[in-house]
Amino acid sequence: MIITVTLNPAIDKTAQVDKMVCNGLNRLDHVLLDVGGKGINVSKAIQQLGGQSICTGFIAGENGQWIEKKLDQMGLEYKFQHVDGNTRMNLKVLDKDMNLTELNEVGQEISQQDVKALSDALLEMTFEGDIVVLAGSVPKGVPKTIYNELITLLKEKGAKVILDADGDLFTNGIEAGPYLIKPNKYELCKYFGLNEDVSDLVLIENARKLLYKGIELVVISLGSDGAMFITHDEVARVPGLNIVAHSAVGAGDSMVGALAYGIEQNYELIPLIKWAVATSAGAVMTEGTKAPSLAMVEKLINEVNIYFK
Repeated sequence: MIITVTLNPAIDKTAQVDKMVCNGLNRLDHVLLDVGGKGINVSKAIQQLGGQSICTGFIAGENGQWIEKKLDQMGLEYKFQHVDGNTRMNLKVLDKDMNLTELNEVGQEISQQDVKALSDALLEMTFEGDIVVLAGSVPKGVPKTIYNELITLLKEKGAKVILDADGDLFTNGIEAGPYLIKPNKYELCKYFGLNEDVSDLVLIENARKLLYKGIELVVISLGSDGAMFITHDEVARVPGLNIVAHSAVGAGDSMVGALAYGIEQNYELIPLIKWAVATSAGAVMTEGTKAPSLAMVEKLINEVNIYFK
């Protein structure tokens, strides 16, 4: 089973403008409301690929009820920890050149009792061989060491953990040795103190250092330039696909969903890479934070080129 953990879910409102005007009026067009939060987006992608998952995390208030109702309509299984307050709403605005401006609420403050209750519930539903995805930000009250702590406990249960986070959550989390991490180039360069204009070779040399922390696969997202996949034995560079973009929101989450699904299906590295890149590209071609259809992904797979270094 795949379990996706979203400690800070949201209702995502995505909209478009011709040009974003700071300190001025922006009239929003093509406004869409979606269930959001990185882990939930991962589950949406897994479902489209034909897999199953369970969503968990903190949820609250009327916004939380709206999210659960939408998940019911989508046929996604969930076991949330209900807390006081109201789940956040995020605004994501794309201009005509696909530049993304995000206005994300921080999230409801969570008590230590609720943190403990969710951790206990997560461990109770996790069994040996399960895949657990820890993704995204955390609300106030949740320590920045939470992913480190959860990874340690989940590994003791025999689960494979995928970590997709940034900042202190990423820095602390990788020390516990998750199975897979998916930083983007900016996050990895920030972690190693590198300039973003570094060569692929320097990026690979530094990424390989993370493998000695117990990580089996490092996936570096390069945006429209594609991605790199690094294991102990292989380094693969995949150029970005030539596609018509509609929304960059959720593309990374869809990639993580494909990676989780592929690992569950015991895919070898090459098909795993193809599924991940095609699913991410399909998400860019899909409006809002919706995951791409299986038909779209299967079509895009034929366009994925892999170059081993």
